[in-house]
Amino acid sequence: MLSQYFRSPLPLLAGGFRFWRQRGSHVRRAGVLCQYADGLRLHRAARWEERAPRIYRRSIRTLGELALPPAEVTDPGVAAHQALRRAREPYRALLSALAGWAVLLTTTALLVSTVAIALSPRLRAKLFPRDLAVGRPWVASGHDLGLPASGTGPSSDGPAFFHTTVMQDPSVEIDLGDEHLVRAVRVDNRADCCQERALPLNVEAWDGSAWRLIAQRRSAFTVWRHDVAPVRARRIRFRRLGTGYFHLKRVSIYGE
Repeated sequence: MLSQYFRSPLPLLAGGFRFWRQRGSHVRRAGVLCQYADGLRLHRAARWEERAPRIYRRSIRTLGELALPPAEVTDPGVAAHQALRRAREPYRALLSALAGWAVLLTTTALLVSTVAIALSPRLRAKLFPRDLAVGRPWVASGHDLGLPASGTGPSSDGPAFFHTTVMQDPSVEIDLGDEHLVRAVRVDNRADCCQERALPLNVEAWDGSAWRLIAQRRSAFTVWRHDVAPVRARRIRFRRLGTGYFHLKRVSIYGE
């Protein structure tokens, strides 16, 4: 069974295409005739007992030497369908071979990818970057409603992990502990209300002397994930432009 997967499908493909181009019209016509006769029998159309067998026999004649029905079959409908099934065997063999090759190639690709990821920490980090913000300290520019102005791990099971008062350009800053290559950010907005308070939202990285803009969001969102141009940074700031409140449910920073 597996041996057919390792054979090149090109001969089967070429043969199937050649057969379909030269004889495919006969197979298609015979199939249409069989369907028409089946419809006559199913709906008991006028004179169906006389017309259906005649159309079945016409279908068999259309196939000709491509596929002869068994001599012992006397029912025209059964004979026509058996002949049609035999005529379609080259296509079934072709589809089976192509399906086998598709499975083989997909399995091989998955195996190669798995091995490459397992052997290459750099590739693994690039494909599946870790959340650098987990467990890291954060500081907000203010606090309100009993929520703290600083903490560890920028996330909350409640509506928000920080909530500022009304102020100019409120922000929250995460210290990654060391310089990392940042590749993406994800921001979970407060889901129960007031999502517009997070807009417009800047994501900025400290380059050692100034804050550098790496992403910006101006349209409403519940969850925003954004791939950034890879940038090395230890401190990442999320800043809401303008005057107002600022609060978020969770912040994730992906990289290596």
